[in-house]
Amino acid sequence: MTSTQSSCQSQLSACVFSGGLSRRMGQDKALLIHRSHLSWLEHISGLLLKLECPVQVLTRHPEHQQQLRRLPAVRVVMEAPPWRGPLQAMARVLPRNSSTALFTAPVDMPELELCDLEALLEAWRENTQLAVIASDGERLQPLLGIYPGGIDPHRSMLEVLRHGTGRWMDWLELIPHRSVRLPARRLLNCNRPGDLNGLHS
Repeated sequence: MTSTQSSCQSQLSACVFSGGLSRRMGQDKALLIHRSHLSWLEHISGLLLKLECPVQVLTRHPEHQQQLRRLPAVRVVMEAPPWRGPLQAMARVLPRNSSTALFTAPVDMPELELCDLEALLEAWRENTQLAVIASDGERLQPLLGIYPGGIDPHRSMLEVLRHGTGRWMDWLELIPHRSVRLPARRLLNCNRPGDLNGLHS
């Protein structure tokens, strides 16, 4: 094991946010088949496992647990109600310990490659006090990033959830962060059937 992998194991864990049936897509995006012949959920979970960090999947759908039976190292966490969007989910998994951080990833970026995750990890290691957020050069993709844990980020997150819009971007304005530019084509967020036409075969 390399020193990078050892450091990653001791300071960082990862979480995939795995939604269920998408009204716009018309089906469960987590179960769509990737060009690797795995599901989208297996694809992103497998990439994160290659970073040698503990990986969990946050979902409210038992079928996602069945989908991950080929990846026994991935821990599946069933999200209890209320379900109020990704920031509410983040509040449940972000570490309270300021010496640890969470690598987050959505299930619906099937073009992501290991090098993209490694670029985020390298940037975070330059200053582990800052959140690191993926960007395509024009807009942030906040669900793909690394977030330091601790009481302060939790407090600001809960303020946004209780008194604000509950939007992830509003929380970002309250925490120190930097962006890391990644290829826009690999940050494609697939929400509609037409988006599938842009995927590499």
